[in-house]
Amino acid sequence: MPAFGSIEPPTVPLSRPSTPIGVFRYQPEDIQPYTYLPNIQIVAIQSREGADPGVARFRYVFDQANPATEPTHFEQVMATDSNLPGVVQNDDRLVVFSYNPDGSVLALFDGFAQVPALDLSSRQELVTFLAYGVAVREWDAPIDGALMRNADIPSTVADFETDVETHFNPSGQPNASPQGADAKDSFGNTFATFLDALLVRNPDVRRFWSLSMAARYLCFHHNPDQKYVQNPDGAALDALLDSLAPNSNATFQPNDPNTYTSSPIIVPDFPATGKVWPEALDELLRPNGFGMAFRLGTDANGNPFTYLDVFRRQDGSPSSYKDLYLQAYGQTLDPGATNLGAAHLERDIRGLANSITVDSSLVRYEASFVLAPGFNVAQADAQDANSLAGFDLNNPSFFNSNPDKYRLYVFDETGEGHWDFGKAALETTATSLDSLFNDGGTGTPPPTLKRRRVPIGELFTLDSADKPLKAQLAISTNYTGARPGLWDGTGTWQTINGGFDLLEDRLGIWIKVPNPNRWHIGASRANGAPYPAGVVHGVEDQANSSATHFALRLTCVIEADETVSATAARRPVSPTAYTIERRVDARDRYVKQVKAGTSEFNTTAVPIVVRDDTTDAQADADARRLAAETGNVSGVVTIPRFTSAYSIGDKIQSIQGRGLSLQTNAGAPSIEAPVFPCVVGLTWEFAGGQNTILQLSDHRGGRS
Repeated sequence: MPAFGSIEPPTVPLSRPSTPIGVFRYQPEDIQPYTYLPNIQIVAIQSREGADPGVARFRYVFDQANPATEPTHFEQVMATDSNLPGVVQNDDRLVVFSYNPDGSVLALFDGFAQVPALDLSSRQELVTFLAYGVAVREWDAPIDGALMRNADIPSTVADFETDVETHFNPSGQPNASPQGADAKDSFGNTFATFLDALLVRNPDVRRFWSLSMAARYLCFHHNPDQKYVQNPDGAALDALLDSLAPNSNATFQPNDPNTYTSSPIIVPDFPATGKVWPEALDELLRPNGFGMAFRLGTDANGNPFTYLDVFRRQDGSPSSYKDLYLQAYGQTLDPGATNLGAAHLERDIRGLANSITVDSSLVRYEASFVLAPGFNVAQADAQDANSLAGFDLNNPSFFNSNPDKYRLYVFDETGEGHWDFGKAALETTATSLDSLFNDGGTGTPPPTLKRRRVPIGELFTLDSADKPLKAQLAISTNYTGARPGLWDGTGTWQTINGGFDLLEDRLGIWIKVPNPNRWHIGASRANGAPYPAGVVHGVEDQANSSATHFALRLTCVIEADETVSATAARRPVSPTAYTIERRVDARDRYVKQVKAGTSEFNTTAVPIVVRDDTTDAQADADARRLAAETGNVSGVVTIPRFTSAYSIGDKIQSIQGRGLSLQTNAGAPSIEAPVFPCVVGLTWEFAGGQNTILQLSDHRGGRS
């Protein structure tokens, strides 16, 4: 158990006076920037974790002592044309200071006044108003177009403001600028910019946006001047915003890199245009167990400054571990040993998830498939000119009863029927894909589900311009392998240049020309081309028993039945003995692409993995498990005095005096880092007595 730091001196008087608080109008550009406002009282200050600028409520004190400078009635305050110095106008910048016994000051709030409100009754005239922390200025302008780079020179740092949507990893495609070619803000902070997601080169220079890259872009591009909020350090973001996978042979300690493996977290398909950058950042951080807070500091000259702090909710150093104090029942009250005035706390594991599976898209294979007629072949179909006319869409004798004859060619992966020339009959045995989906493995391949496979028309193979090839169809008259079946690498093939469509409901093609007996496929000068003139007699060459029957080879992409395997299994730290599983739909960003040995574009005859996001998907699963694997201690704690000893992100480890530990990963090994509830909200109340109210929760991310 880490040591805890006491938040109170060892001996204090039994009662304490209220902490002196002052409200000032702040004009930082003036020689004398602060103007004390004696007629303004602070009611409460509230801040929360996340995209929250903080808010304070103030009230006017109506006094007849200084009518020339301070308002005495509500109409002077609510009027829009009041010029009394004691009236706070919209957008006035106010700072609230507390005074320490040594004379130093601590800034408690810095923000802009808005929203006056009147409560009038027979007994009082009460005017209050709100002010929002200076970080609210970051809500003034939403994210618009992306900062983009020319596709022809992606490694040249020359970026343009555009109206193109700011969209991280659209449809799971990388669209960040290349490694080592980052943009730079005026403070020297580097960040990636956007490339066209459709830009494909060899080698591919696009990068996926990781969580730290996206955070850098949002902070350094959308808060470049840091006028109101200081950005976090870029190197610190890189070090922090990673997935931590506990090593199986070590006890997990977030501050010890020897106990875990760190991996980048790839952000999902995330459109950001129209959001303000703090909210966009919070949406990206939260599901992965990270938090953010706008914090207020006081510099050496006593002036306030606001900075953005990003942190991992489960991490904690001894300085962030805090305790609450409550003496045992019956003891004489000693404020040095008791600061807990009221509390409502609950341990809740209803939202716990200790086994996370990240679902990728189904694994995809590029392969070449030899097709067979998906219809009955009859010699009578080519008996004479009248018979042939029945297959011509432009002929009045067209057979409406069977429009698919000599047009439909299938792989027949479900056994719905294909023509077997050897048997001269329709065969209903499904064509096997077992060897394709065995992925080059040894031994007997697992059985493949018999279901329809829809052909995908874009290949993994690139053309000479580094663009993905479209699905290819070829024809052969000397192929002797199985048809239908996976191509065995033999035969002389002529590429077909058009006149067909991929089927939309199964693996195959449909010849879309008006007359399949006059199918123009494009002439060829290649030696041995089966149809050098480029005309295929699709009825006669199949129906006549004396003809050489042609085979069609379709090269396309199909989906298997399995996804990239990425499961973060239950660890002993979970407070329940049951495995509670959750699945995350990440099909938009994690894929595995294999160019099979049977693809006409694979010269190695063994499978080539073109892309495999298994590692990234596993990192995502590990991050989400870390964020959700323990129970949730949440509630509200009231300390009946003002104290600045607690901050957003502090971990409350125990109630001293009652011996109650608030650790939630109680099943962890004793040397593993404990998990404690976190301060996610902080309120200081000043009206009617000073109170500090802590909102506690140890939730570390969305329960996806």
